[in-house]
Amino acid sequence: MQHLAVPLLSLAMLNKIQGSLSLGILFVSMAGCTSLTETAKLAQGPVIMAIQPIQVVVDVDTTKTLTGVSQTTTILGFIRFGDHQFADYPGISFGFGGPTKEKRAAIYKAMDGRELDVLVNPKFMIQERHAFIFRRTTVQVAGFGGKFIFE
Repeated sequence: MQHLAVPLLSLAMLNKIQGSLSLGILFVSMAGCTSLTETAKLAQGPVIMAIQPIQVVVDVDTTKTLTGVSQTTTILGFIRFGDHQFADYPGISFGFGGPTKEKRAAIYKAMDGRELDVLVNPKFMIQERHAFIFRRTTVQVAGFGGKFIFE
């Protein structure tokens, strides 16, 4: 019967290997993919900007009520069928969660083809139907059309 001599790793050798591995992992984690794109150079030092607020008046036509309807079907919570054109109201929230896209699509449909800038005093009617694997959301909006007049 032969005995094979297997060298045992000493504690100092294990610490050295562990230190090298830690250093390697640190190097790899710091060498990730990063990109930075500068779109404009910022001025150095104090910058004074004199920007006047925009003065605008909204001319509202209260003689005609505009209406629009949007309908969306969602299957399994993430497959969505419905409108793909939306009104854009930057900085205005239509509420947390809920049918925000459908509201914006209904506003778009109410204003589509008209020379208007904003839907004033929108009123929404929301109907949701839930089934086992799908949800159908219908949003109706009514409001008055407004046109911006810049002073």
